[in-house]
Amino acid sequence: MTGREGKADAHTIMSGTRPSLSVVIITLNEERKLRDCLESVKWADEIIVMDSRSSDRTVEIARQYTQKVYQHEFTGDGPMRNLGIDKAVGEWILTIDADERVTPELRQEIESTLLDPKACAYYIPRKAHFLGRWMKHCGWWPNYVLRLFRKDRGRYDEHLAHAKVVTKDKTGKLRGPFLHYPYDTLSEYILKINSHTNLIARQNMPAKTVFGCFVWATGKFFRTYLLQLGFLDGGEGLILSILASHYAFLKHTKIWEANRRKP
Repeated sequence: MTGREGKADAHTIMSGTRPSLSVVIITLNEERKLRDCLESVKWADEIIVMDSRSSDRTVEIARQYTQKVYQHEFTGDGPMRNLGIDKAVGEWILTIDADERVTPELRQEIESTLLDPKACAYYIPRKAHFLGRWMKHCGWWPNYVLRLFRKDRGRYDEHLAHAKVVTKDKTGKLRGPFLHYPYDTLSEYILKINSHTNLIARQNMPAKTVFGCFVWATGKFFRTYLLQLGFLDGGEGLILSILASHYAFLKHTKIWEANRRKP
């Protein structure tokens, strides 16, 4: 154990010189990536892992860093994160995925920001790694995500995939980045595309026409490759732009299919 488990009770957490910070992570079969993620946040006052009944060593690894490991049937991205937030004791929440890392610069900035916060929620840039390359374009950098917020001021929406924090309060931006390692191989990317679009299709969204799906996907390629300067990321930028178009086409055609099946 790392010693962070001793900080899981409210009295100890609230006694620090800065507001207390709880890290919330949702997992499913993340044994390859989870340890590096947990190492990067073990300085926090509390770590909460919401696991969707992993069949690998995810839970075993998580329990080496925190006693607050909970297993729950996957109910969607937003609902799972909110379950973790509900179990948190800290005044502030930092949500992070198993394939992300908090850099030393980001840790320092978070700690200093919490000493004198100017907002109730903060966007954090993500630096993403794809096929051996740090992507600088394609909309992948800086790709700000709202992940640090006061527990009483933020809540995830109920989306099953790609849920976002909702807050009505003032937000700010941090400079230190997450490091993001979302896909080790093209096969992994394609599997995740299929999984995510399946979830999105379940969300009862209005459908485009088939032609509209095609137009949207084509536009996505040109936005990613030309407007977002994906061509400057070389071959990886071209591949990513094509896959972004593929993702958009699958998402909207699956929504179209789901609407067709409605009685």
